[in-house]
Amino acid sequence: MVRKLLVVGILAALAVVAAQVSDAPAQEKKKGKTKAPYVHTVIFYLKKGAPKDSISDLISDSHAMLAKIPSVKGLWAGRPAEKSTPKFAATDYDCGLLVLFENYEGLQEYLDHKLHTEFVEKHGKNFERVTVYDFINQKK
Repeated sequence: MVRKLLVVGILAALAVVAAQVSDAPAQEKKKGKTKAPYVHTVIFYLKKGAPKDSISDLISDSHAMLAKIPSVKGLWAGRPAEKSTPKFAATDYDCGLLVLFENYEGLQEYLDHKLHTEFVEKHGKNFERVTVYDFINQKK
């Protein structure tokens, strides 16, 4: 339980940093660009017998397929960092995915989108377990 809370806390911190990094400069905000406070985080654990290139393909397809979905406002995908928060960072997973949306409706559009369905069909057979954390960046 404590480990899950630590993972959620770390993911929350990453999302806040990601939202700040994706926050447009003042001039771009004036042009109608919006923030993306809805955070969808997916942690992938692959089966032991998964093909050698499964993680690389998962990361590549995250960028090539999922990032093209119109409601996606930001996307990061990768393996656990070699250097991470001492004593607290979970590193027992194979790949992490962080996707930003404007709202829940954006997430739902993403989940229902053909590219997401194709992504799951292509890679799902290699998943041992998938853990999802959805939250909203709140300031208060």
